[in-house]
Amino acid sequence: MKDLRDTLVIARRELLERVKSKWFAVMTLIGPIGMIAMIVIPALIARSSTEGTQVDIVDRSGVLARPLAAKLETAKWKVRIVDDPATRDDAEEARIRRNEINGYISIDKDALEGGRIVYRGDNASSQAVSILLGQSIKDVVRDERGKQLKLTEEQRRHLATPINFDAQHTTGEKQASSGLGAFGLAYALGFILYMAITLYGINVMRSVVQEKTSRVMELMVAAVKPRSLMAGKILGVGAAGLIQIGVWLAIGAILLAYRDEVLGAFGIAGGGKALPPLAADEIAVILAYFIGGYFFYSAMYAALGAMVSSDQETQQVQLPVTMLLVIGVLCLTMISNDPRGSTAATMTMIPFWSPILMPMRYTLGGATLGDIALSLGILALSTALVIRAAAKIYRVGVLMYGKRPGLAELIRWLRY
Repeated sequence: MKDLRDTLVIARRELLERVKSKWFAVMTLIGPIGMIAMIVIPALIARSSTEGTQVDIVDRSGVLARPLAAKLETAKWKVRIVDDPATRDDAEEARIRRNEINGYISIDKDALEGGRIVYRGDNASSQAVSILLGQSIKDVVRDERGKQLKLTEEQRRHLATPINFDAQHTTGEKQASSGLGAFGLAYALGFILYMAITLYGINVMRSVVQEKTSRVMELMVAAVKPRSLMAGKILGVGAAGLIQIGVWLAIGAILLAYRDEVLGAFGIAGGGKALPPLAADEIAVILAYFIGGYFFYSAMYAALGAMVSSDQETQQVQLPVTMLLVIGVLCLTMISNDPRGSTAATMTMIPFWSPILMPMRYTLGGATLGDIALSLGILALSTALVIRAAAKIYRVGVLMYGKRPGLAELIRWLRY
């Protein structure tokens, strides 16, 4: 009973120390601002204009420059056709260098037969420019090929009719939503969980190291058992993280539910791919895996903090644990490619990566509640084993200074 009381006292101290800090309030606000940006910025980009772009067209085919120029001018581009097809590329690049034009389009003589059409410019990295140029060139080449095949104008116009294609994500159980939007939401959730687990786990480690180097630890251990001290730190820091994640998820769910109203506040009517809403069961799964993943990794970080004697040493010892989390982030695309596949099912059962990958798989409809229960059970059992091992390392290492323990010494600590 005393151990539990000591744990809760330490947890309360750690929680209040973080919640009362200005940085906690700032980071809690940054999350919603980032969510608003995720909704608004893609819509702004989709609506953004490329008016005033200045380009030259060097046409060696002799047939594509004028129709292409006419098409680009309708988008309010400023186009100059270079009459001399022998114009060298370095002359055009010199004009870019002098800021006379944004770029130039170089059309090969055999462009209609599959030759190259290349755009070089200072704005080639712009998605809006690439999309507009790509579509305009496709339309012009298609139309010119139709003329050479002696197709009528009606036939050419029919060929140019755009295809109305939309990829929608569904598992047959929920209403279909934008495939790109579903991927964006699931990927964002996975990345947020990675960041939260990493940051709060490292917070636990730094707290241990700070108290150890300042010798405060010696006073605390005199009054509280090391096991209670470690448990209190993990609970207190985790509670602060849970508050922050809870605020982010609640605001995120509201923003997704009222997406059109948010865009309207910025003067945007629709735009971009709609993000699917977050359901209550999805929020519950996300919180459950944050808690499980946090306890699993923070116990490791607490043990690492007990092993070292300075903040500089933590940079080295934390790398293996952080890399385990990074592997999970690298596998996010693998889960999104086939959320119901065997690879996704296996990866989301492994406790090192399930806290990041399973919420993504569940929001994409690839996991059942039975899968969630099994995965959480494995994570809970693994967490209990990790905490047990970490407590043994913490108990011995928290009062040791100087040389970092080797593998053989760690094994001896675990046997105590």
